[in-house]
Amino acid sequence: MVQDTKDHVQQFNEELILKITDLCGKDSSKVVNTLYGEGLLDNNSIRNYLIRKDFDEALKKDSTDLIKHIFIDLSVKYNISIRQTQRIVYDYMKRKCQ
Repeated sequence: MVQDTKDHVQQFNEELILKITDLCGKDSSKVVNTLYGEGLLDNNSIRNYLIRKDFDEALKKDSTDLIKHIFIDLSVKYNISIRQTQRIVYDYMKRKCQ
């Protein structure tokens, strides 16, 4: 598990609450808390979502960063290995493109 999991959970909570608020209106934090309470959200899923989101945003930026640099930055940010970061992104893309 990631050392800074609480920070990642908080970041994900804020994003999820904003998206649910757009769809459902006020008091969306109750929905997020219910999802956690029912065990429908877990820390690894949250981390993986944030990694894929950050990777996608890094690709969309008008930047000359090589993909390997993006993976290095993400592995440092989430305190996991570069290989693990690559696996999270590549496995998701493989499932998405099938």
